[in-house]
Amino acid sequence: MKNPYALGFWCAVVALVLLSATYFYGIMLTLQIDKALVFLDSATALIAVMSIAVVAWASVQNQRTKKRQLEQGKTLVLIWDTKVALRRVETVFDRYFWGSYWQPGRTFQEVMGELTGTPLEKSLETLKKQCLELDKQVADDGWHWLNNARELADVATAMARERYQLDFCDPRGEVMGGAVINRDFEVLVYTWTARLKTFDHQLDEIEVQYS
Repeated sequence: MKNPYALGFWCAVVALVLLSATYFYGIMLTLQIDKALVFLDSATALIAVMSIAVVAWASVQNQRTKKRQLEQGKTLVLIWDTKVALRRVETVFDRYFWGSYWQPGRTFQEVMGELTGTPLEKSLETLKKQCLELDKQVADDGWHWLNNARELADVATAMARERYQLDFCDPRGEVMGGAVINRDFEVLVYTWTARLKTFDHQLDEIEVQYS
């Protein structure tokens, strides 16, 4: 990486060399050769020390920059993996509630409104693990991303239970034109959609921050 202070350093070196040369020849003109040589040695040593110090400082800065870039790359990979896990949750959620879940062959837990052992539960657990890793990398205020995943899992669990109540136990459902309407379930669907969008938006923001 180009050192932004290099120009200033070399300007200082050139100025020091010019001043040293001027003083050296000034002493020589007075026929004090020994003093001139001593001064030249001192000036040369000073320039060498300055050069070594600047090179060492630049090396340290370069190492810090490389470390920061590695951390940034690691964070971006974690963000992308979390996005993939979130997309997986979204896809499995749609299949679970609006697709094959309501077909024959469901497990007892599914019939009873539980997510235990279902693909949706597994995808949510994967998302939680990914969010935990992301929190360890970037979060300064607790378990922000893990809490987001837990909120999604809570809403999905509540929806499964509410659907069970709607299908088998809840007489409050209204039937209009053959469609079953349940206000609580509608609220949960809205909540799921809102939290999913918020989660996705926050991941986009942090990706821009580390890009």
